[in-house]
Amino acid sequence: MKHSVDLASLRRLMLSNLILIAGWCAYAQNIPVGTWRTHFSYYDARHLADTPDKIFCASAIGLFSIEKSDGSIRKLSKIDGLSDVGVSALKYSELLNILVIGYESGFVDFVFENDLLSISDIAKSTLEGDKTINDIVFGTSQIFLATDLGVIVVDDENASIVENYVQIGTGGMAVDVLEVQLRNDSLFVRTSEGIQSGRIDANLLDFSNWTRYPSTSSFTELTHAGNEIYAISGADLYRFSSGAWVDTGFDLPASANGLYEVDSQLLTANGGTIYQLEATGFEVFSITSASAINDIVAVGSELYLADSNLGLIDESGNQRSPDGPVSDSFSNFRVIANELYGFHAPSPFFYNGSEQVDQFSKFSEGVWQPTSIANFTNVSDVVRYNGNFYYSSIGDGLYDDMNALIINDIPGSSAELDTVITALGAGSNLWVSSFQNQSPIHFMDENLEWNSFSSIVLGSDEFLTIDLSETGIGWLGASSGIITVLDPDEVRVDQISTSDGLPSSFIDIDISIEDNAWVGTSRGPALFPDASFIFSDPQGIQPTFENRTLFEDEQINAVLTDGGNRIWFGTNQGVWVYDENTSEQVAVFNVSNSPLPSNQIIQMDYNGSNGEVFISTARGMVSYRSASSIGNRDHRNVTIFPNPVRPEYQGLVGLSGLARNANVKITDINGNLVKEIDANGGSASWDLTDVKGGKINTGIYLFFSSDADGEETFVGKIAVVR
Repeated sequence: MKHSVDLASLRRLMLSNLILIAGWCAYAQNIPVGTWRTHFSYYDARHLADTPDKIFCASAIGLFSIEKSDGSIRKLSKIDGLSDVGVSALKYSELLNILVIGYESGFVDFVFENDLLSISDIAKSTLEGDKTINDIVFGTSQIFLATDLGVIVVDDENASIVENYVQIGTGGMAVDVLEVQLRNDSLFVRTSEGIQSGRIDANLLDFSNWTRYPSTSSFTELTHAGNEIYAISGADLYRFSSGAWVDTGFDLPASANGLYEVDSQLLTANGGTIYQLEATGFEVFSITSASAINDIVAVGSELYLADSNLGLIDESGNQRSPDGPVSDSFSNFRVIANELYGFHAPSPFFYNGSEQVDQFSKFSEGVWQPTSIANFTNVSDVVRYNGNFYYSSIGDGLYDDMNALIINDIPGSSAELDTVITALGAGSNLWVSSFQNQSPIHFMDENLEWNSFSSIVLGSDEFLTIDLSETGIGWLGASSGIITVLDPDEVRVDQISTSDGLPSSFIDIDISIEDNAWVGTSRGPALFPDASFIFSDPQGIQPTFENRTLFEDEQINAVLTDGGNRIWFGTNQGVWVYDENTSEQVAVFNVSNSPLPSNQIIQMDYNGSNGEVFISTARGMVSYRSASSIGNRDHRNVTIFPNPVRPEYQGLVGLSGLARNANVKITDINGNLVKEIDANGGSASWDLTDVKGGKINTGIYLFFSSDADGEETFVGKIAVVR
């Protein structure tokens, strides 16, 4: 058992976060340097818990609460001290005044009145098998957790494990415990063998002290309502009575599934129709706008519903979930002008014309919004070309946003509106990658006229990515794992494969501000200096660190270069950050030391204005504001954040909009030098210490910045309150 954090401190942290969030909103997407935020979807709501002051709701990855008094919503995550993501069970005990959060990983958080305690023993156990917390039930002084490892018994006062009922199946065999309920003095469990029960005052470590009920292996939904225990077998409702399971004679309504105890009444649901068990069977209780109900709680006279598609809604159909992307799974995303566009399109390899994903996700001014384009589905990419936004689709072609026009005359399309476009690029022309087309790469000029390159010239018809060098050389990543480089003006084409220094099949490409092409492959990264001159020297370099090949034989899922020319590698073991020469390891982020929901990194993109790195993982997206940004030749719209610095703030002060690689001198109001820092690209960060490493005092401090030539200057001011 690990004592994680005092709840009073957690509440102070949350209050502090709310203050900062208010400040962040005023600064659009800005968050403090060195901090994280989550970008989870809340549309797939699964579990609810009703406490005296709040309603807690868990989605597939996210968790949030609603304040009953004013309806305010608060997102909760590892940033706030929770152990993990992926809540699998969520229960509150009014008697014990404890909220218990169980996770798919086996972590368990216990939120008491004065403490937040966590159990990591299950998650870190060396025992084989699924460690998901399947269910939770409260006794008078103990908490029972249903897991595939058995029933875990936890003391309610200090959240410590006191017993584990394992090997309680027939003949002492191990069984998966799927659900657990308590009735009077007996514990009921639904296992992989069926339902069994045992008296709490008996030695339940001994399998012989459990009573097993025959013909219950098909039973589901073990639920307590009133003082009765119910279960489902097919469409039949069963009740435990006089030591046996008895068919009530009441069938569930057609297509209804799930049983829910609400105010001691038994409810079930089909779509948005909710039924209550009456003396004569199930009767319609409420008709709602829900589509797939997973959980129900009552708040006063109104029901709150956790829905798989709509998130948390109330009985009147009002959505109560916080903002978030449409889904936790992104097919692609791109940052353009301080806004992130996230797409959830089907795979081009398996697209058969029937899939229609209507919405994509847009993150702007610190808020996520679901977005759609009329008659244009499966959006796969976006670029800004000549001041206009163009969107691509898996199946619907190309969309011209300024003219609200679907462009359907892409050369070589097998059917006008069945053109699968996987990627876009914007240079002197608009680049379009048309999947499985005899001319896979097309260019559209500002007059909407087309020019195409055939697969005979390019050597492939399945290009997945387009990256452009400083002079407009196209780096095209193909499904074969080979990279094709194309100079459209000189009509020069070359292919880069393992014979040219690629360690293995390409996975991702990023071209840095220094015009170097970094490539992630299934067996490590490669660097191709001077991406615009690749035809002169096509040989790649495998970078080294501490005299060893960097990430040798390790899969690089994503690669990113930031405004300070540092390289970010997304692997199956988290994110690794190096300086531009890979001579210094700047940072390592994984699930154990950061809010990353998974170590498996899928994609990364970068907001060059403020240095925020967006990281998509196998379990959702988070972002981290790095101490970098894309620098300009001069200072432009320099911002200092946060300003003022309040007493509770413990992070870094960030400056953005500086001239590239500027030097910044910090002085007090009397002109005494406090510290000197250098920018990463167009950003710099100050840890609020002086040249000797001591914390600075309350006061007004001045920033003096000059560019690399010592000419372009900026003077700024910040107030610090300690």
